[in-house]
Amino acid sequence: MRYLMILTLLQVGAVIVQLTVTSTRIESSELTCLDSAGAVFSGAPQANDVQEACRSGALAAQGKEFEIRPGGATGRIMIVPAATPDPTPDPAANSAGVPLGFDDPVYANVTSGTTRIVLSPDSSLTDLSIVENSGEPTITCDGSCSLTRVRIQSREGVRCISGNINLAWVYIAATGVGNDHADGLQCYAPGSTGTVTVKNSTFRMAGATTAGYWSADNWRGSHVFENVLFEGGNHGLRIPADGGSSVSLKNVYFVRGSFRYSAFLFDVVNGRRIDIAQWENVRWASWQGDKLVLGQLIPRP
Repeated sequence: MRYLMILTLLQVGAVIVQLTVTSTRIESSELTCLDSAGAVFSGAPQANDVQEACRSGALAAQGKEFEIRPGGATGRIMIVPAATPDPTPDPAANSAGVPLGFDDPVYANVTSGTTRIVLSPDSSLTDLSIVENSGEPTITCDGSCSLTRVRIQSREGVRCISGNINLAWVYIAATGVGNDHADGLQCYAPGSTGTVTVKNSTFRMAGATTAGYWSADNWRGSHVFENVLFEGGNHGLRIPADGGSSVSLKNVYFVRGSFRYSAFLFDVVNGRRIDIAQWENVRWASWQGDKLVLGQLIPRP
């Protein structure tokens, strides 16, 4: 008899152990289901599957996940909604890779100036800040040039004449005054050619402006943008067909609602439009305080 009692206890213990370690089987005559608001549903399950046990109760919403918890002194099993993990943010939401303001930390070591600069071909500028109000281009590249960690606050930003021009971590805030047609960057020299490559940069326009970036009048080069933010102006980016051979955009963002007419414009000239060589991860953006939030993708035009 003693051996029989021991065997019975061992079998009961096995059931208890099974109940403790198994998340998909219930060996109980009663269970309690709690919804996220704490409402209680009690009932006797007719099947061992946890989802079946609570299907007709407060947790019947499709797609919910559950976990089993001990029922305390009542001895009942409590099935409660599983903790909802924090949603994984859109990778783009925290990876704009652009300077977010004139005082962005990337410019912590710049040298400040108030004088316009004309660069001879194959020149470069690094870690420079210029604030001036002449109405003429703050920096002019007569030929190939490179600007790295340069910030500008003026009425007219950069003028590109010809050659291969590279901008990296450049912040241009241009505010047009009166009859200005201010641009953040303008390519102008009829018949000239080259490639302008802009990376990790911001064009912010206000007042009497044409565009953050403008190229036209038989400038024959190509334009490459990667990790670039446009905000304000008549248009953020405007390149008519006579303003270049091609344009490429990757990780380019336009602040919704900031443009007088449209975020971008590729004018048709003589029945043709500039070739859009790349259009990848081009998005709307918005500001929440000093945080840039990236939004919906913009379809390729």
